Amino acid sequence: MELQTLKVATRPESGKGPASRVRRAGDVPGVLYGGGKDAVSIKVNSREFDRLVHTGGEHAVVQLSVEDSPALSSPALLKSVHHHPVRGTIIHADFQRIRLDERITTVVELEFVGQAKGLVDGGVMDFQLREVEVECLALEVPASIKVDISDLGLGDSLHVEQIQAPANVTIVTDPERSVVAVHAPRMAKTAEEEAAEAAAAEAGPEVIGESKDKDKED
Repeated sequence: MELQTLKVATRPESGKGPASRVRRAGDVPGVLYGGGKDAVSIKVNSREFDRLVHTGGEHAVVQLSVEDSPALSSPALLKSVHHHPVRGTIIHADFQRIRLDERITTVVELEFVGQAKGLVDGGVMDFQLREVEVECLALEVPASIKVDISDLGLGDSLHVEQIQAPANVTIVTDPERSVVAVHAPRMAKTAEEEAAEAAAAEAGPEVIGESKDKDKED
């Protein structure tokens, strides 16, 4: 994969107040850490960051270019993106320094291809994993990993150990975890259930407070 360059700048202050001012100015506050060096507070243009997330995802590998302090520039992994709990907007980003000649651990999206046979029989797809954790060189992180679900029938499931990883990529997510399953449709009511419901309907609602001796008094 090609290493995309992302221009950032340092920010002299940290904390909620300064971070809010950074966001009001149209930037996303963040932090760069790891690699045996001190953490550095940074900021990135919000439009540039949105473009990065749109093209590379929330775990993109980038070349950070620190414009006001070039010595801090470094390849980095976008480790996490924090969103506003209500509006969903991006409010903070964490970058981890990496080396291009060392394997890293990151998250890759699963891309499901094909139509499960069980769907033809009325089954329901249950996607339990949408991404997996992988280990590989930074420049070999795949954009996604394809998972063929064509052979899944009713009652079938696919697990992590069945996923074919690209060359030089190791999936480190628990191999026994279920990724996707095809559940049978809800069964129709049995004859016994229908008979019980019919009997309850004929009996009608109970009248509270009615005298048991009413017929005797008439």
